[in-house]
Amino acid sequence: MTDKLISIVNKFKSKKVLVIGDIMLDEYHWCDVSRISPEAPVPVCSVNKTTLVPGGAGNVALNIETLGANVLLAGTIGNDSSGDKLITILNKHNINTEGLIRDDEKPTILKSRIIAHQQQMVRVDRENNDDITQSTRNKLFKFIESQLTTLDAILISDYAKGTLPETFIQRIINLASTENKIVVIDPKGDNYTKYKGAFTLTPNFKEFTTVIKKSLTSEKEIADEAIKLVKRLNLNALLITRSEKGMSIISRDLEKIDIPTQAKEVYDITGAGDTVIATLTLALSSGTTMETAAQLANIAAGLVVAKVGTSTISPEELETELKS
Repeated sequence: MTDKLISIVNKFKSKKVLVIGDIMLDEYHWCDVSRISPEAPVPVCSVNKTTLVPGGAGNVALNIETLGANVLLAGTIGNDSSGDKLITILNKHNINTEGLIRDDEKPTILKSRIIAHQQQMVRVDRENNDDITQSTRNKLFKFIESQLTTLDAILISDYAKGTLPETFIQRIINLASTENKIVVIDPKGDNYTKYKGAFTLTPNFKEFTTVIKKSLTSEKEIADEAIKLVKRLNLNALLITRSEKGMSIISRDLEKIDIPTQAKEVYDITGAGDTVIATLTLALSSGTTMETAAQLANIAAGLVVAKVGTSTISPEELETELKS
């Protein structure tokens, strides 16, 4: 089994994936704390350094690139300094940014985190969640059309920040079906009808229960409700991430498969879902089964949560873990 998984990872470098979704800039202020402020009962953080990394769909694209594949990123950024910084970072990581559109109405989403002694203390968000205009949607769609035949998969990273209105997502899914391209979606919100026809969705357990509007207490209930959702949305499968319980796959053939977590230490879950969906998409586009792809994604998630901050993993790290 180990050799099989390693052979799949080796195929990643020949794959090309389009990521479309809500793109963000993640800012980390790394601090020391040695006193309490005299102005209020809060710690005073002395900043040692500041790091900037792509967030949201940008982090998904970074995960795919770090895993050795070719990636294109589509979405919007603002006409602002944060947008300039994002372009610079993405170019540095060899992420194709031809699909990024500057939007005067929507500033670049910026999430600033204060980290002291390896612990996140506070996060400050700057964002505008209005839907993108029809004109912007048309520009993005035209870009996707131009790249479709060259792609192995489309990954939709939805953070409900306005890039992916329902009709636009359906337009993308329908386009992908014309060339038999798989569409993998990291969903958001309580309306999953907009994802109908995708290959698979990757909600966490809380998101899943929010969508079905039920409190589930048994594995049978989870399986039954997940199967209903798979049928209703015409999915190939549903992958539910379940924190310390690992993952559960519910497929179209009415089967539920549970995969135990691979995490040995957990320092930071930031971006773990992005690592899961990036690895899953690359494995599926390499021709493997949903179960095998999920096993790889589970191992990748176990590696990334052992790191602090929005992190990625390399094929070498994944192969080393597989061998061990």
